[in-house]
Amino acid sequence: MNHTPVLFRAASLLALATIAACADSPVAPRETPSSPSLAATSTGADEIAMVSPRLGDLNASLARANANVRIAKAELLMSAGWNGKSATVIFANDRVRGNGAEWVKGDPLRDGRLGVTYQIAPELGVRPAVLNPDRATARLATFAELAQRTEEAMSAWRDRTCSDAPIVQVPVPPNTDPTLLDELIKGLPVSANYAQTADIVHGGWQSQQFFRNIAVLLNEPPSAGDAIIGITFTFTYIDENGDATDIDRNRKQDTGLAEVYYNARFVWDNSALFDLRVVDFYSIIAHESGHALGLGHLGKLFITAPDARDGLQVADLKYAPKALMNAAYLAGRDGIAGLDNSAFCQIWSGN
Repeated sequence: MNHTPVLFRAASLLALATIAACADSPVAPRETPSSPSLAATSTGADEIAMVSPRLGDLNASLARANANVRIAKAELLMSAGWNGKSATVIFANDRVRGNGAEWVKGDPLRDGRLGVTYQIAPELGVRPAVLNPDRATARLATFAELAQRTEEAMSAWRDRTCSDAPIVQVPVPPNTDPTLLDELIKGLPVSANYAQTADIVHGGWQSQQFFRNIAVLLNEPPSAGDAIIGITFTFTYIDENGDATDIDRNRKQDTGLAEVYYNARFVWDNSALFDLRVVDFYSIIAHESGHALGLGHLGKLFITAPDARDGLQVADLKYAPKALMNAAYLAGRDGIAGLDNSAFCQIWSGN
């Protein structure tokens, strides 16, 4: 099929008709986030957390599939359309919420690795729309391009000088499905071809409905899924009794897997320009990769009462401090900041 360029209308993404007509295309955004819908506050933390028994339902499915991991938490990166109230991190139980989970350096269940391995598998999902250089039309991304963008973001964390713990890309073995969770979110059993062959799996760009299913799973209305740009699920190992392991006795559950997914509802860009119509590849992928490596949301996002009196605008938002790992993304490109670097080094330094 011929994917001809599609014009943007009135600085919004009202239609991507030619692209959306194809079976593997993303669903076109119905509206562009032009202003945040955040409650006015001067003290609100970026990370709004909750414990959801619905993650327990997925864990029951993993138990039936004899998986040796369970979901510990889901961390969501929200767009400017976020309501400011929905949780941005969902814990499966209070223990993880209180004590957390962490990769164990040298864990024998991970073949004694000091660092982590990762796989990039965009072909498991759909191809999102990408803004063309003319900044007026869009096209479908190629899977090779998506893999390249993902590798760029992972490389940024690998280049942190405080750690020499290996962060190594490994291939997906032929005839295997590297993602454990995507089928469960669709209401299907775990794939018969599933095999975990890496610590972190970038499972590609998924449809708008995929993220709406996640919202429903978390007891939110389906439309809440439209504000999720990316999500990272962290899994922890369990022992023969079904209890989370803590082999290094640090009172944190032992991370055994992380899966990352991105929302094809959005139009993506790699220009680093401030543009509310699109989301930035590097910022989003590096943020979710940070979660996969063990970082949580950092800093606070707030709006002062005087700024909010005339209505909420993007310019009203303030960060304390601004960081790549802030829980809400607005526009433009975010790099790894000092707070992000220190959080990474706290986890991975000395290796």
